[in-house]
Amino acid sequence: MKKPGFTLEQLRSFIAVSETEHVSRAAATLFLTQGAVTQQLRHFERALGLRLLERDGRGVRLTDAGRSLAVSCRAALRAVEVLEETAHAMRQLEAGSLHIGASPTCASYYLPARLAGFAQRYPAVELRVSVEPSGSINAQVLAGAIDCGVIEGAPLPSLTSATLAHDELILVVNRDHPLAQLRRVTSAQLSRYRYLGRGPAWSAEQNVREMIGDAYDRSETMSLGHPEYVRAAAIAGLGYAALPILAVEAELDSGVLVRLPGASSRRAISAIRRPSASGPTVEAFWLHLTESASATAAPQPRK
Repeated sequence: MKKPGFTLEQLRSFIAVSETEHVSRAAATLFLTQGAVTQQLRHFERALGLRLLERDGRGVRLTDAGRSLAVSCRAALRAVEVLEETAHAMRQLEAGSLHIGASPTCASYYLPARLAGFAQRYPAVELRVSVEPSGSINAQVLAGAIDCGVIEGAPLPSLTSATLAHDELILVVNRDHPLAQLRRVTSAQLSRYRYLGRGPAWSAEQNVREMIGDAYDRSETMSLGHPEYVRAAAIAGLGYAALPILAVEAELDSGVLVRLPGASSRRAISAIRRPSASGPTVEAFWLHLTESASATAAPQPRK
């Protein structure tokens, strides 16, 4: 690309004079002498090979060529300002902090790799993660208590969201559980056994209700809170549970847990943030998340 024959200082001088139509006033806004601005203008006209300004009493006015080029010059200068602003924002990431919220499933399977990539890119940024149910993360992001979140389930409509992947909930039991012997499981059969759930505060419970129908209300329920406690209880044989397929892959492969036949439930894994502009750290992390979303395939369902 050919190097331009003019400088940014000449460009700034021309724009200042075109806006004030006065050399001395333009010089004052630029903190330069009138002679310095006049010289910059002469060099700029010479570089372009065009007459851009002409005397008009005690001031100056744009020629036809000057008016035509003034808009392009302002756009060029704005592009340079955007470049400087972007560089400044990136320099700010040499320090700073980021508070992220994540549901347990997301904190275990969907956030770590993305967070590691960001930490490698911006090692000086202090990272903090809060692990709570999706509903709580939604509320805290909306209130501004945390910067952004990664959740399963529905984001609040007032938040900006981006789908990162999809998660699959499946029904599992210990291999020695009576349900494990069945080739077809009905709602009535599930109702005879204990359901191992998280509790009403967890978004997954709505998915489970849709999966198992009447059995959700008819089964004896043991509410255990954190999904890892549910997983441990299922492994121990305390009842049947609905868990993310990624959370029980090892147990399914070893045969400790058996997947029950029937419906599963796919849930979006979403990044959430407030819609208003945030600081450079949050903006950089959001860009990192959404870039990774387009390159990440959803987990493939197990047969």
